[in-house]
Amino acid sequence: MTAVVLVGALLLHLTMMFLHLAPTNAVSLEQKERITGYVQPEFDQDWKLFAPNPLQRNESVGVRLRTSSPHVNDRTSKWINLTARDLAQIQGNPLPSHVHQNMLRRAWDTYVRSHTEGDRPDGPRGEVAAAYLKRVVLQRLGRRWRGEPITAVQVAGRYTEVPPPAWSKEKAPDTTTYRVLPWWRVTDQDYRGL
Repeated sequence: MTAVVLVGALLLHLTMMFLHLAPTNAVSLEQKERITGYVQPEFDQDWKLFAPNPLQRNESVGVRLRTSSPHVNDRTSKWINLTARDLAQIQGNPLPSHVHQNMLRRAWDTYVRSHTEGDRPDGPRGEVAAAYLKRVVLQRLGRRWRGEPITAVQVAGRYTEVPPPAWSKEKAPDTTTYRVLPWWRVTDQDYRGL
């Protein structure tokens, strides 16, 4: 019985991935919402690795959080650079985790692509993308910060243009831009399954 369930789940997964990656056809058009709902955001792929003009900026995701205790309500932490933490986990590791390298970055990219500058969802994926980013951040932090329960998180992205090589005549950019998201309240439900 277990084998039948596993084979069925594998066939469903392979079918959904095939329909997502295959050229548009009658089935993929008719079932587009179901297919996209299954694939996004965990199995989404893009081909930026092969892009002729890849992104020329460094991105970093940070978070600050609020904690509360019986003695002090709503203590706010300093910004924590989650991208730097991820890099520290993989540097010097001969077999770094693919998940550790990409999960946070992909969650941030999915959120940014599915929300307006005013942080309103562009479509049905927006709410899922926000919940996914929040859960990835909470997975990195845990339930408590310095002994106190986490009650809210605020996530932000920092973008710094990569300077051109020394031989180039391009002028080095000197701007860093930020995107700071609103505070998200943290509940026990957010930790379910983490």
